[in-house]
Amino acid sequence: MRLKTALNEGRKENAALDYLSKMVRKSPFKGNVYVAGGAVRDMVRGANPKDIDLVVAMPEGGIKFAEWLTKKIGVYKRGSNPVVYPKFGTAKFMMKGVTHNGQDLSGLDIEAVMTRKEQYRAGDRKPDVSPGTLKQDVDRRDFTVNSLLKDLTTGEIKDLTGQGKADIKKGVVRTPLDPDVIFSEDPLRMLRAIRFTVKYGWDLPLFMIKSIKKSARKINNISNERVRDELDKMLVTKRPKQAMRLLKITGLLQHVMPEVDALAGVKQGKYHTKDVWNHSLDVLEKVPPVLTKRLGALLHDVGKKATQQIVDDDVHFYTHEKVGAKLAGAILKRLKYPGNIIKRVTTSIEHHMRLKRSGDEGEVISDKALRKVKRTIGDHLEDLLDIMDADNKSHSSRSTQGKQIAGIKKRLKDIEDIPVPTKLPITGKDLIAMGFKPGPKFKKLLGKVQDAVDANPNLTKQQAVDIIKKQM
Repeated sequence: MRLKTALNEGRKENAALDYLSKMVRKSPFKGNVYVAGGAVRDMVRGANPKDIDLVVAMPEGGIKFAEWLTKKIGVYKRGSNPVVYPKFGTAKFMMKGVTHNGQDLSGLDIEAVMTRKEQYRAGDRKPDVSPGTLKQDVDRRDFTVNSLLKDLTTGEIKDLTGQGKADIKKGVVRTPLDPDVIFSEDPLRMLRAIRFTVKYGWDLPLFMIKSIKKSARKINNISNERVRDELDKMLVTKRPKQAMRLLKITGLLQHVMPEVDALAGVKQGKYHTKDVWNHSLDVLEKVPPVLTKRLGALLHDVGKKATQQIVDDDVHFYTHEKVGAKLAGAILKRLKYPGNIIKRVTTSIEHHMRLKRSGDEGEVISDKALRKVKRTIGDHLEDLLDIMDADNKSHSSRSTQGKQIAGIKKRLKDIEDIPVPTKLPITGKDLIAMGFKPGPKFKKLLGKVQDAVDANPNLTKQQAVDIIKKQM
């Protein structure tokens, strides 16, 4: 499936670009329509283009081109295809029903804009837009690697900054103009600079780092949702550890996640060789690139600063997992994560110490206890086990239980052969029939039966009744 996806990747976009090129050459827009941004960057890198953004070097060019094309191919629908944003000179359109080079282009969203210049007002993220030259349009881009243009008429790639191609080749992330100005206009670009650096394994020059440091506090002017989206993209790259280090070096972390920033320098006990910050980064790097697992790994020890104690000349963090789960929940809520992600992450954090004493290969814990873990953690078990495994492998060499979770996973698979019933063999109605009055005691009694079922999934109703009778 992955191979098939890889082979098909970019085919639709490439077919769309070829189709657009043929249409432009026979249109009033000949010589004025360019592919811009990430699609050109990817083509220069030898990768397949993804999102297609067009720049039309004419007054109101984006809107006029989108209307002309949709009418030309018979898919124009006033108000919906294209969708027009007059204030920004932008139009989004779809080529419904168009097939080219064997590819159905219907599902592609294409954005077309006029060449423009932007003017930002203090405290306002949305710029005032006015028509501009091709060079002015390029200069407003976030980074030189995103400033290239491909002429749809000739196929020529224009590098109007004189730096775009070279920076892609060298792997450098920098702004076309003064970074202090670029970051002041839209502070989110600071996070994007770090994301591009870690996504492609490129270099963030020292002058860029210094500029981000200078402007870091301005990230507070950006909505938490936009910050969260950039953070998510960083965390699931191959270099999440580098992303977090850059966030800290640039001063952004103390504004985005101050609770995590504060973990630097928090010393740990005999089971560790690194402080909480560096240990957390090691765990982050070792879990699979799944957002909930990466968030859980990053935040799994966030409660340690608040719970640090010195007892018998050693450092301890009693109940740090419970404190950490609450802190993590507050952090994720502040960053506007949906409830299902918050629940998944905080569950992993709250229970990540639960199996520590189950032996070097998970041999000590009973089947009953394993069934209880599986039942209480539910769908979040895979996240929990992967975070625990990464945590174990990030301890000191004398304390690493590198085979523990693998052993537990094997045992969990073995006990699946005896399915655990989803319902208990007796209910509240049975308790009433036995003479018990409904009340808080019901929960305690049924809990006794649940413990018995965890120990013996084949527990019969009569055996459950016998357990209840012992409580009478």
